[in-house]
Amino acid sequence: MGKVWAIAFNTFKEAVRNRILYILLIFAVVLLLFSGVVQDLTVAAQGRVIRSLGLGCINIFGLLIAVFVGIGLVYNELDKKTIYTIISKPIDRWQFILGKYFGLLLTIYINVIIMSLFFYFSLYWQSYTSDEVMAKIYASQPPGETFGPVQHAAYLGWSALRSLAFALKTLFFLTDPVTRYLPIVNLMTCLELAIVTAFVILYSSFSTPTLSALLTIFTFVIGRCNEDIVRYTMYLQRKGLTTSAAYVKYHLAQFIAHVAPNLKIYYSDTSYRALSDLPVSLDPFVVAYAIVYPALFLTLAVLIFRRRNFK
Repeated sequence: MGKVWAIAFNTFKEAVRNRILYILLIFAVVLLLFSGVVQDLTVAAQGRVIRSLGLGCINIFGLLIAVFVGIGLVYNELDKKTIYTIISKPIDRWQFILGKYFGLLLTIYINVIIMSLFFYFSLYWQSYTSDEVMAKIYASQPPGETFGPVQHAAYLGWSALRSLAFALKTLFFLTDPVTRYLPIVNLMTCLELAIVTAFVILYSSFSTPTLSALLTIFTFVIGRCNEDIVRYTMYLQRKGLTTSAAYVKYHLAQFIAHVAPNLKIYYSDTSYRALSDLPVSLDPFVVAYAIVYPALFLTLAVLIFRRRNFK
């Protein structure tokens, strides 16, 4: 496994130098920090809307990083002919594929941690500097004293330090009513991205970056709609497979539903419960699913990559 981790860390270094990574990360962080603007656009349930926006940003930008950074990992090695140097060394092709996978996954997880930190910071900052809180501070001033610009700036600085401290604490799952259940949702996002990353590596092992991106996005959409596809097969079965078209649609939908991963259990269900202040827990079956599924498709990627001729 030493060779796998060597390739993984080298892949991480390559990904860090990718400009697309910084563009996506900066855009995500800016969007998270300015999520407070939503307060001026919503009348009710402001806190829920802001948390929903933050969780959605982390999930979507995690996917975009996996797609736009991962699609070129294997292809670039082939395009630059560096694959000849790698395979000429005592490195098996399965070690190369696993190294690329773990390197990309490390890149994604570090970016998710950074985005989560800014998300938690913005939540605490808004809780300390909201209009209601500031109104109470101004109203609590003793008669004859004013809450001037100096005091206001000092309070904002103290709020920023306190928000950062609580955001760092939340990263270690030490939550409070402001961030209750949110770290578990982000952890489930990481599990979902582990599955998506396996498909990125699979597609990039035999296709071009453009096709790999399209296939990954299609897989993600189908995975999010997996339960709907299952319901569609049940509907066709109840309706009766009386025509050849219905028979083909039923078996095609069955095939897609069984091959594509069920990604809805990782974000849609958990985020809904967290935003509704319902208990969210980490299901061992869901964790095992996020381990076994990537293992199967990484095995397929290794088999495909081994059959490629680089001569």
